[in-house]
Amino acid sequence: MKYITLLLCVLCFTACNNKTPEVTNNQSITFSKTKYYKYPSDGTETPFKYRLEYNFNNKKPHRWIELDSLHRVTTEYIYQYDEDGNHIGAKYREDAAKAYSIEKVRFLNDSTQITEWVDSLDQVYYTMTDFLNAEGKTYRAEFKGDRVHGYDSTFYTTEGFPNRIFFTNTKGKVYNDRTFRYDSLNANGDWTSRMKIMNDTIRELQVNEVYYDTNFTSADSVFYKGVISSGEWSENVFSFTEDENTMFLTRTTDWDNQFGVLITKKYGLYSNSTLLPKLDSIYNGAISPSGNKIIFCKKQGGDPFIYLTEKVDGSWSDPINLTEQSNIKGGYFYWLNNNELFYYIPEQKGNIVRGKLEQNKLTITDSLTQLNTDLGTEFSPYVDKQMRYIIFSRYVEGDPSQQGFFISYNNVNSNTPQWSTPKKIVALDYGWNAFIINNGSQFLYTDGDNIKSLPLASLQLKYEN
Repeated sequence: MKYITLLLCVLCFTACNNKTPEVTNNQSITFSKTKYYKYPSDGTETPFKYRLEYNFNNKKPHRWIELDSLHRVTTEYIYQYDEDGNHIGAKYREDAAKAYSIEKVRFLNDSTQITEWVDSLDQVYYTMTDFLNAEGKTYRAEFKGDRVHGYDSTFYTTEGFPNRIFFTNTKGKVYNDRTFRYDSLNANGDWTSRMKIMNDTIRELQVNEVYYDTNFTSADSVFYKGVISSGEWSENVFSFTEDENTMFLTRTTDWDNQFGVLITKKYGLYSNSTLLPKLDSIYNGAISPSGNKIIFCKKQGGDPFIYLTEKVDGSWSDPINLTEQSNIKGGYFYWLNNNELFYYIPEQKGNIVRGKLEQNKLTITDSLTQLNTDLGTEFSPYVDKQMRYIIFSRYVEGDPSQQGFFISYNNVNSNTPQWSTPKKIVALDYGWNAFIINNGSQFLYTDGDNIKSLPLASLQLKYEN
């Protein structure tokens, strides 16, 4: 049964993380990515497996995800806590299943943790009892279904890493006996490379990327890999509220029919996702800085019709057709503030304009002729809040020099902007939906599959936020 597979997957993890002990160095891990290679390996070939782990800024684990060699999700495990922050269980799924299974956690005392797997009727069908050492780590675990099946034993290095783990059945026979040799630690004392050894033979090389910052970006520049950049969908457009506590994005396997998702922050980490049923077949959209409006477009007869939904008493209203009222079609919106927007219109193969939204009526206030071309498609603008620069995407068929991100600087002031001739940002690959977050330090965009992240300083722009 699948839960047995899950047990084997979580044993090593729970051995290290039952009660999330306090770290002993000055920094706590926010995100890690482990790559698994068959041994012998020099770490240059494709790993056969990946593991991602995310932690809240209160040092408690949020979720872990395992991916196959093609980055497809094989297992996802999300911790659950009560209002006081006590660990009470988890939900998990395997083999990219849509529905989650449930496990419940309770503590008999400071040294005994009970994990119960329940069925759809909330009936317990399997139990794991963890016996914890003084650091809150499992040193022995008992597995019981209709009877006791056996025990896991875990021993640790002086640094607190798993050193040896093995399973013993009720007849005393040992299975899955593995040890770990740690070959590399970082300056904070966290492991970055280790060998997995079974029967005195090295079986795996495991390489660990460890991060302590709030960028949640792996070495391949993917933002919130497996969570926001799901790996199962294509992430198209995204935006944030002014406080960056809520993120709106669209996901798709069909570009003309995407679905909207809200993701909220908890303890410094984007964690809770909410599907928006009224935005289940849209083209793109953006959330307002206040978070109480979402402007979006839908393809109708090939044209992007613009709609607006508002949050009223905690619920999203039925969408208003702004195109019908304003006779303006468009998309790829950026909210400068709660009343002004920059967006794409389909004229001249695609132009960017500036507009206002007042009393549910959309207008164009500036055609931005300095930015738009006759032959190119200009779209997906991001504008510095002080109006110092605008970044947008351009695509001219057959001309790579006119494909990618472009930046234009304001040579006057925010009240009467005068935009310079746009220059290509050569450090970036082709993509769209530029956005800057994290106190102006982090540049995000999408390449059509994932949301990518770079330090803003690496782009060497004239102005940074």
